[in-house]
Amino acid sequence: MNIPEVTFKTRIGDNQILGGGCSIGGHWQDITTNEIFNNKKIVLFSLPGAYTPTCSSQQLPGYEEKYEELKKFVDEVYCLSVNDAFVMNAWFRDQNINKVKPIGDGEGLFTKGMGMLVNKPKQGFGMRSWRYSAYIENGKVLKIFAEEGKNNESNDKDPLKISDVDTMLSYLKR
Repeated sequence: MNIPEVTFKTRIGDNQILGGGCSIGGHWQDITTNEIFNNKKIVLFSLPGAYTPTCSSQQLPGYEEKYEELKKFVDEVYCLSVNDAFVMNAWFRDQNINKVKPIGDGEGLFTKGMGMLVNKPKQGFGMRSWRYSAYIENGKVLKIFAEEGKNNESNDKDPLKISDVDTMLSYLKR
């Protein structure tokens, strides 16, 4: 499966702190999937949302902690969520994430193209990403670890069993 071709709206250079996690002063920068994935080996993990319990306490910190180990096998590690660039950047600052790179898929276009866009009505989230991780070479998904129970009714307990960093590392070391 090839990854969907989309343009992500990112923010760079936001260094004027407004308070409450919001920073301004930078500018928008479009980054295409071709720029991120072409001719590279990438670990991408996606999660339901910034500032949410499992994402903030386990999945993102786990990938950050084992980033250097992952880099022995890949060119880069990205965290994607159906959140905008302001939210992703503030979350990464608050979590002290300096190695893993954020991708805000604010419109959910990449997530939809991956077949991972789900509705989360019980949490009031709206459309979000199902939790998964993927190993991608040159824009082609070679392995995906999608959590079981994907649904559009929020009928899950926010599983984190196979999209964690240890499962990805085991796969890469094979």
